[in-house]
Amino acid sequence: MAAAVIWSWVAAPYNALLARATAPLVRIDPRLSSADVTPRSDAIAVDAPHGEFPEVVIPGSQLTYNVILLVALFASNVRPWRDKNIIGFVVALAVVLLLHPLGALVSIESTYATRLGAWSESHYGNVAANFWLLTEMFWRLIGMFGVVFAAWWVATTRAR
Repeated sequence: MAAAVIWSWVAAPYNALLARATAPLVRIDPRLSSADVTPRSDAIAVDAPHGEFPEVVIPGSQLTYNVILLVALFASNVRPWRDKNIIGFVVALAVVLLLHPLGALVSIESTYATRLGAWSESHYGNVAANFWLLTEMFWRLIGMFGVVFAAWWVATTRAR
């Protein structure tokens, strides 16, 4: 519970940081090379300054709530906050946070590839659209949680 409350306090500043970290990744795609990636309190907006592509808004909380799970897993240990666990937690948290921009990129690409009707069809082929859709589904259903559990398991196994 405490992790959810704390995360709700830091979510908006973290979304700003996430938007800054995601922007260079989004611009790698030539279709989105002029993208403005900006934070919007609890979301990340992607837009083109000259209207080359439509604006999309991705809820940031849907990309980053796995941090709450990580904190809960570490707190569930018998002696959760002893020195070795704190170091393990910091390393595991760094791994999870470093993957957030990639998760945001996948969600942005998937949105542009599959959810914008005629624009998506004219700029992404079927293979690309399916790739981005499946990648997003994998990340949101398995990857986001798998990374947390793997990082927690490695960190707590080494702390014993």
